[in-house]
Amino acid sequence: MTSGNLAIVRNGKIELLNPLSIPEGTKVFIIPILSEENNQEETEDWNNFSLKNLNQCYAENEPEYTLE
Repeated sequence: MTSGNLAIVRNGKIELLNPLSIPEGTKVFIIPILSEENNQEETEDWNNFSLKNLNQCYAENEPEYTLE
């Protein structure tokens, strides 16, 4: 079973915000949620990635598509 639970890093350790019983040896998947000031580089990387791929979709010789 997969479920999400919030935690916070304090003194280099991950602490769950709500009590949870996790069996010994359980694998966990962690996705850090960075604050905006710490996340600027990643945001720029995603913007560049998106723009690059969007430009590949709409080349100069691409036909015009109507809303219909």
